[in-house]
Amino acid sequence: MSDTNGDLVDKALVWLAIESALFKIGGPIYQKVVDDLYEKYHCYIPDCYEHPEYLNEILKGLYGNAHDVIVKSINKQLEEFSYKEPIKRFLEVISQ
Repeated sequence: MSDTNGDLVDKALVWLAIESALFKIGGPIYQKVVDDLYEKYHCYIPDCYEHPEYLNEILKGLYGNAHDVIVKSINKQLEEFSYKEPIKRFLEVISQ
């Protein structure tokens, strides 16, 4: 396993923030994002840590400018960890 414990913790934080933001909106929204991620990229929510552009594209495709609500929720949950470079990069990419 090439991930360090810190990477695994950061990945888990991002994963939980994404799931929490999506579930706050509703289960069907969560399921649609999960389905689209798999259909288009053959990946799952935890993979968005390494590939935030996938999540960004899926959210924009589904919700257009309204995807900002989800992104803001994710940002709020992760803001205290944004000093960590991988999380900072993740937040920058999904905020584009």
